[in-house]
Amino acid sequence: MTIRPEFNIQNEEYAAEDPGQFRLLIEVGACSLIFVLLNVRGMRPAVIRVFQWPQVDTREPETILRGILENDAVLSRFKASEVFLVYNFPESNLVPEKYFSADMTRPVTDLIYGNLSQNLVLDEKIPWFEFHNVYRVPARIHFLMQEKFQEARYWHFYSLQLKCYKMFTAKEEAAFMKVFFYPDKMVLMVSRSGQLQLIQHFNYQDSKDVLYNLLNCCHQLNLSREELVLELSGMIERKSALYEDLELYFLNIRFESMDDSIRLTDELMQFPNHFFSSLLKMAICV
Repeated sequence: MTIRPEFNIQNEEYAAEDPGQFRLLIEVGACSLIFVLLNVRGMRPAVIRVFQWPQVDTREPETILRGILENDAVLSRFKASEVFLVYNFPESNLVPEKYFSADMTRPVTDLIYGNLSQNLVLDEKIPWFEFHNVYRVPARIHFLMQEKFQEARYWHFYSLQLKCYKMFTAKEEAAFMKVFFYPDKMVLMVSRSGQLQLIQHFNYQDSKDVLYNLLNCCHQLNLSREELVLELSGMIERKSALYEDLELYFLNIRFESMDDSIRLTDELMQFPNHFFSSLLKMAICV
């Protein structure tokens, strides 16, 4: 069974253009594949597609991903000049640079997340932060993506979002919380005057789960909700029960904006900017 994209934003003219001016960025998670094909000369997205499937799907994730890679016209046939893979999996540790060494990546991951998994442990230095991101990726997914995109470079979602934070945040708030929403999970990033306090995955089923995790983070990190700026990104509607609940507890809420360097196409303008702003910022700053 082929999975159809939940969002399919496409400018039909891209196929006639020079593939050498395009960059393909693919975000892969346990239950999702999201990609943008970006024209880097015109800084305009030619294609954005969002594939998502339920956690209860009985098929192995790599089986689902292989079907998407083989059937999608862009992923199977279009030869972009650059390809970047972004792994959005929760098993990640940010290790201070002064304590990092290559031989500690597996032990520290096994210590925090257990050693039952023999998946791949990867690492990367996060630009503008004194951290190395040590993270674990399902081995069969990594090998599948490398088989398909042999020249691709890869990042972890946390690393790239922290890089985006430094590149695109004009003002570093005294207390800042950013939430990236997906249908059944969110990634929460918290900073204080530009200093990272937390970046972590949380699963949720309804707005009560979201509120509990956000309020608990405020309590644990001693953040004042009166001065906190809460920025929302991803799949959250302004007219939704979730947003109405957030307004009851947080005073300063804003939606992530699209960077001025992105040229908004007619197709993209049909959707709220914050749906795809983080995806497009990652495509810019890789």
